[in-house]
Amino acid sequence: MDSRFLHLLESNIAPTPLEVVAIQAEVERLSSMDHPTQHDPELEATLERYRGILSPIRQIPSEIWGEIFYFATPATVNEEDKDDLIDLCCVCSTWYEAALHAHGLWANIHLAPLPEGKQYIYSNLVSWLSRSGDLKKGLEYRANVWEDYDREDDNDGGPTEEGFCPCHSGGSCMWMEDPVVARLITEGPLLLHRVRFRNMYPRCIGNAMQSFQVAKSGSTSTRPWNQIQQLELKMSTMCWQGGWDSSSEVPFRLIPPSVSSLVISLPRRRWAFDTQVECDRAKIDITSSIIERLTSLVLTCDWGHLHIVTILQHCSNLETLHLEFGSRNFEFDDIDPIIRRVQAEGGIHLPKVHTLRLYDGHLSPILFLQWIKTPALRLLDLETGEIYSDVQDVCPNWTDTLDEFVARSGCARGIQYLRIAIHQQGLIRLDHDGIFSERIGAFLSSLTSLTHLAFVNLPIKPVLRVGSQNVDTSLQDTLNHDWFPQLQSLQILLCWDGNHNFDRDQWLTFFRTRFRGRQSRCWIHIETAREWWDADFKLEDIERHLRGTSDTLEADLRISLSFSLDFGRWARSRRVDL
Repeated sequence: MDSRFLHLLESNIAPTPLEVVAIQAEVERLSSMDHPTQHDPELEATLERYRGILSPIRQIPSEIWGEIFYFATPATVNEEDKDDLIDLCCVCSTWYEAALHAHGLWANIHLAPLPEGKQYIYSNLVSWLSRSGDLKKGLEYRANVWEDYDREDDNDGGPTEEGFCPCHSGGSCMWMEDPVVARLITEGPLLLHRVRFRNMYPRCIGNAMQSFQVAKSGSTSTRPWNQIQQLELKMSTMCWQGGWDSSSEVPFRLIPPSVSSLVISLPRRRWAFDTQVECDRAKIDITSSIIERLTSLVLTCDWGHLHIVTILQHCSNLETLHLEFGSRNFEFDDIDPIIRRVQAEGGIHLPKVHTLRLYDGHLSPILFLQWIKTPALRLLDLETGEIYSDVQDVCPNWTDTLDEFVARSGCARGIQYLRIAIHQQGLIRLDHDGIFSERIGAFLSSLTSLTHLAFVNLPIKPVLRVGSQNVDTSLQDTLNHDWFPQLQSLQILLCWDGNHNFDRDQWLTFFRTRFRGRQSRCWIHIETAREWWDADFKLEDIERHLRGTSDTLEADLRISLSFSLDFGRWARSRRVDL
């Protein structure tokens, strides 16, 4: 081995361009020697070392290694992930430097209560977060969960409360046993952008937040706790004990005024309350001044519409709203004075909301649209929970509800993204007249700025019929102008049309009617179930059928079409490359 290249053999340093030329010349010289290399183990080993130096992996820039580490590591690093990241740093000096310069690796830490008698080391926490440079920093603290305790210690093998805070069994709150985290948030030299409490009882979160109110040094305004922007209070633990009481309401009263993004996940009603009356009397006691500052709100609540309306009526600066209604289907009545006032005012006015996501709760996402006005809306994502056959008689017509909501809000020209879905599990296929009417085409054609549209688990037949010869003439006249003039992406996923058969001519008619004359390209993806096709169709026939459809659309309308065939719940989807 040439002594000029020894430093490259002892490291993963990339050779310089001159060294690459010299090593390539040496490889060519050794390879052209008269005797075969396979009969000279020493020469063969030397060539292997030279080729290793020339390996493309050595040429990967340090920044790329840092990006690879970032995507291979969870966004929030816990104790186990910390060890994995340190192992990466120990591979070589190049990887060590790459990890240190990938500031995102160090920006978020995930802490959980330690065994009795142990504490986190303050200087280690500060040092870890300091490596994130100027990036926004986050701290996540959660109660232990089931995998955090040894099941062999469970004598009867049944569910226990081990892993959760012992204060519910008469012990000390876990936040009182380890003051290091409180010191980091009250006295630490680093400004935290976000703090998350996960899987914790409300009173434990309250204990933690109360410990942040007093600092040994520094002014109130400079404490890290009083400067956080994002706060997450996840109270839905795997097991609930004790019920809701006044101590459970403490965390809401202690939210710092600096918070602009708030996530609240409440315990399920059936775990926290014995009766609906108790639930109605409970308070999500956030001051109106804090609610008015919020620009982002995520709320998971199955307690009833009153609690949600009470919060939203003060959200004058909210830009992003994400509501999850849980498993309950709300009945939006007019008994409460607050609800009656909201009705009289024509709904809750959310003037700055541009992103609205409503999930779960059977029909609650659709019903809730009748209660709000969002004139600045650009993204609307609706996903109902399980729909049972006994609600079909009271199921609102989704077309009418959507149309009325958009008209009331005045946002038809602003909506760019629309997704409408039914949660797949427990789906009952209702009569499509109870979901979409044939006027769905008129509604969609009014969304002149729409760029992304998705239907999931919905009856698609009323949509496909728009533009066919069977549609009422008066309706057809309203759709003579181009549908989706700005559309870039259309997804039709696991939708059904009543007869479970894929009608190629009907799809072609739909696309030709609605997309003719467009100059811009549109990407369309359709995911179908295997039972949509006639039993006589073989997989090869289906794929050939779909390719023919795709070629026609590409040639006529500049539509890029792809399909996925779903062969059942436990089978993987097969993508058809077209």
